[in-house]
Amino acid sequence: MIIRTEAHARAGLLGNPSDMYGGAVISCLIRNFSAQVRLWESPNLAFQPHPVHDRIVFEGMDDLVRSIERHGYYGMQRILFAACRRFAQYAEETGLRLRKANFTIEYETTIPRQSGLGGSSAMIIAALKALLRFHRVPARAVRPAELAALALSAERQELGIAAGLQDGVVQSYGGLTYMEFSRTPSYERMDPSLLPRFGLACLTEQHLGAMESGRVHSQVRYRWEQGDQEVRAAMKELARTAKQGGEAIANGDVTRLAQLMERNHDLRVALFGDALGQPNLEMVDIAQRLGFAAKLPGSSGAALVLLDGGGSERELAAAYAERGYRYQPIKVC
Repeated sequence: MIIRTEAHARAGLLGNPSDMYGGAVISCLIRNFSAQVRLWESPNLAFQPHPVHDRIVFEGMDDLVRSIERHGYYGMQRILFAACRRFAQYAEETGLRLRKANFTIEYETTIPRQSGLGGSSAMIIAALKALLRFHRVPARAVRPAELAALALSAERQELGIAAGLQDGVVQSYGGLTYMEFSRTPSYERMDPSLLPRFGLACLTEQHLGAMESGRVHSQVRYRWEQGDQEVRAAMKELARTAKQGGEAIANGDVTRLAQLMERNHDLRVALFGDALGQPNLEMVDIAQRLGFAAKLPGSSGAALVLLDGGGSERELAAAYAERGYRYQPIKVC
């Protein structure tokens, strides 16, 4: 029997990146993109390389260079390695008994690379779900919050990725989730049907390098750890946009939601400045010039656009295409 699991991309709607600084965020899942894992019992424990992301055969040096420029030096194999190793450690720490059986694991992902949409955490969540099913762990034995923490530890401890809890939490809980990351974190699921329509613009291969989100956060993280009052005040304000945004969503107040998205973006630009990258800022600027509220839903690589109350979506799509960006309306789940 083949075990199939899936975890969707996520978009930070409001509050990000305060989730990495004890703040609060609202995040939703994007049905359009997901990471999928397939796992089945086999004589040896094996990882199937992906034909695009884990290539080891090339037509020539030019092909090799293009592949590295598009996918970096590492594919998703290291993500799966980290998920499996951390799962084994978790089983030992908690006394979880694992089957004396091996498996083969393979993956697919449609989440745009370096889009800030939680691609690595989605893959880890999907892998952990598959491992739990393979070892016949009851579904209720591992709570969503515990699964999210386990995924985060794989990113941080195993891979050294400067990730926040936002990704794993919403990918474990599903749907639309309000999260507070104080000393005692709390998570509240909201009704995604309350959300208005959104679109998403993404960088294309021509814009991408091999940068991870941690580089975007490094300077601000240093200032935070040094007690910088500007950074700390901004994170509190970012967290407030999430709390106020929850009220706006519940009340169906699209105008207020648009204002909070714009405020979120302005605060982030003030903090991170040029570290956000010119293409990311341009994607938001294109939407704003056409009358739409927009912000970065993650560390970099995409722009989330509030379609309701804006201008012409056809003009928006054309403007993105003209500048070499991908655009599509998205469905939340």
